[in-house]
Amino acid sequence: MTDLLLMNEQRHWRQKLLEGPQALRWRPARELAAQLLLYLDDPAACWRLTTDWMLDTLRADRVDAGLGGYALAGAPGQGPRDYVVLAETRRPGREMASMLGQRFGAGEQGVREVWQRRIGLAVPSVARERSMAEPLRERLLRSGAAAKMALPLRAAGPVGLICADWQHESPPWPGEVCNELPDLAGKVIGPLLALATEATEAAEAPSGSASAPPHPVLAQLTPAERRVAELVAMGLSYKEVARRLGRSLSTIDHQLRSIRGKVGVASTARLVRLLNTPAG
Repeated sequence: MTDLLLMNEQRHWRQKLLEGPQALRWRPARELAAQLLLYLDDPAACWRLTTDWMLDTLRADRVDAGLGGYALAGAPGQGPRDYVVLAETRRPGREMASMLGQRFGAGEQGVREVWQRRIGLAVPSVARERSMAEPLRERLLRSGAAAKMALPLRAAGPVGLICADWQHESPPWPGEVCNELPDLAGKVIGPLLALATEATEAAEAPSGSASAPPHPVLAQLTPAERRVAELVAMGLSYKEVARRLGRSLSTIDHQLRSIRGKVGVASTARLVRLLNTPAG
């Protein structure tokens, strides 16, 4: 993703989350969103900011987060992906094992259930929780988790997971926070972390490989722009492209303006004709 497109994304999400008529009203959520928007070009920082914020907001003893997912029925997705911990924050002085780098199978009973619930899963007592398979429950207990809260992170589809753990059972979970967290995870944290991760992957993607796009004009575009151009060339509408890629209509419009400028056409219709004309 180019610097210009990333700036456009930041502007779009800032207007949506912080400035528009439907902007976030809950102050802690606004503060987290503002921080994430500042670091969209640094996904590692975004993940760590999220775990730091969650630890403080929930007064947890350990928070971990990372990629993975299990699509809801009828929702977009490419099948289950194991949960892999990318970031973690632990409260000093607590005897909680590190979860960094650990992998949890997407099909494990308990893990899958979190992704199948839009509001996540709150477990006051891990030792007595029967929605988890015995191996998972024992693994969590060995790590020091007596109570747990897990939230699915989603954008267009599953993005990842964020988990908060406590050393003692039945922690005093603040009601307002628990009511706000599901929407925050699905409408703010998930989309912004997905955007930050995709922006870095696009910037680091190799070019000129054997799997390069067939039409030479596509070589002028970033990987993210190529995906948009290819879908438009297939005849998809702006709305269909936005839904397929999990982006807003304004983002797709910005990307297509950049694409048209790079390949030298004045309209999307001409872009489609160009991409569907064999190179000579």
